[in-house]
Amino acid sequence: MIGAQVRRLPQKNSDTVIFRRFDNLSDALTPLTEGVTPNSEQVSKFDITAVTSQYGKVIELSDKVIITVQDDTSNEVADMLAQNMNSTLDKIVRNMLNATASQIACANGVNGSTPTEINQTDIDLVIDYLEGNNAVKYVPTMEGMNKFGTAPRWAGYWGLLHTDLRSDLKAVSSFLSRNQYPDPKAALESELGSTDEVSWLMSSEVYESSGTYNNIIFGQNAYARIAIDDLSSEFIIKELGAGEDRLNQRRSMGWKSYFGSVILDDGWVVNLQATQA
Repeated sequence: MIGAQVRRLPQKNSDTVIFRRFDNLSDALTPLTEGVTPNSEQVSKFDITAVTSQYGKVIELSDKVIITVQDDTSNEVADMLAQNMNSTLDKIVRNMLNATASQIACANGVNGSTPTEINQTDIDLVIDYLEGNNAVKYVPTMEGMNKFGTAPRWAGYWGLLHTDLRSDLKAVSSFLSRNQYPDPKAALESELGSTDEVSWLMSSEVYESSGTYNNIIFGQNAYARIAIDDLSSEFIIKELGAGEDRLNQRRSMGWKSYFGSVILDDGWVVNLQATQA
């Protein structure tokens, strides 16, 4: 998942990391009196604790499969396991982001559902919320160039959109396709386009329940991912004959990973709920 703070813990230390954030200082609007020392203030802080957990999956291949199947089964299974690991860790982050307290249900669409389809008015409400909480934009400005049919991309936040809603997003009045960027090659592979101050990434893994989609919009440092050095992710292969396999009948392949994720500031991430048009 893009846009996270990343922390790696040293081995033989701890499975827990504490993120500390300080509140902004109040503005000093009262003039100082000459010769009088102003009163001191306490710095306000709060800590957020994140813990790593271990995840993993193992696949077992029999000697018959290895001997009789013509295709290179082991390589195909290894590719499947790599995809499975990445998908698993992405879903762990997705489920964590779904737990944010900041939710806005689209209400200004025209499909008559509750929530409605995604639309410009509700996207603007999300931007107003993030701006009001001093969230920092993540996506840089892409300046305009003298190229026909292109337009500059605004600096903005990242948005995660379900693939089912791609047509709905294209119908939003401010939508700018990645193909219309001054430099389309600078877009991420999954980037569909932007709507003013949000650049949208598509994924079929965005959470959906009973036709309601949780599209996440966030700024810098809204959440964090943590792992343990050298043990973060490991791919393990046990050849035929390992352990109690006395007749060389089984080969196992699998992965395991120590991983954790946590929201650092609910004011910098919003769950924009929407249905299909």
